[in-house]
Amino acid sequence: MNAAKPPGGLVWFDEPPPPPATEQLSRERVVAAAVALADESPSGEITMRAIANRLGTRSPMALYRYVGSKDGLTDLMVDEVYGEITVPPPGDWRTCLREMGLSAWAAVRRHPWFARLAFSRPPLGPNALRLYDSALAAVDELGLPAATRVGFVNTVLGQVFGSGLALLEELAMRNRTGLASDAALAEAVQPYLERIAAGGEYPHYIRWLNEPNPMAEVVTFEQQLEWQLDGLQRLAEAR
Repeated sequence: MNAAKPPGGLVWFDEPPPPPATEQLSRERVVAAAVALADESPSGEITMRAIANRLGTRSPMALYRYVGSKDGLTDLMVDEVYGEITVPPPGDWRTCLREMGLSAWAAVRRHPWFARLAFSRPPLGPNALRLYDSALAAVDELGLPAATRVGFVNTVLGQVFGSGLALLEELAMRNRTGLASDAALAEAVQPYLERIAAGGEYPHYIRWLNEPNPMAEVVTFEQQLEWQLDGLQRLAEAR
């Protein structure tokens, strides 16, 4: 009796894709086209028809021979980007997790849609498993329980994906409103902020707003990552 497939049709349970039927179609070409289209879209949204058009094939249905389903394509796209994230060989655990976080953030900035899709599918592709295996090897030295070790890894990746979701939504907003620069956005909201300040209803916000250059030193992802690592280090030392 065949084992039941999990809900959602994970592509990793499917049989290997067929050999290319034409020069335009293969699993690798379908995934590459999907990633390129998602990179070009401010929202990261794509359709099978758009992929088929990019590949020069008439029928979007032909793509399913290679990816199984739309969920299967998502699995493959997500795992493709997981393959861009690197973890140094085991050594100092904090250095390893910092480098993983910075590498993942660079991948998210190249592919903002990845932050959303990474939450939508289980990280069970070969590149995702390789990443987790390397990251868990880095924290083995701490001798922590299994749930805590993977919690260390997920704390860093969660910071990446949370920041990535914010980036994706900001890009979509800027495209929708036409406010492409920070200066244009600041100018658009200035009249509203002045009205809020005059109302006096939010004293702490107003005090911050009236300080010299309140946004002059925006907290970067790198600084937020260091704060996360500081917390993890204190936890590791306490254990």
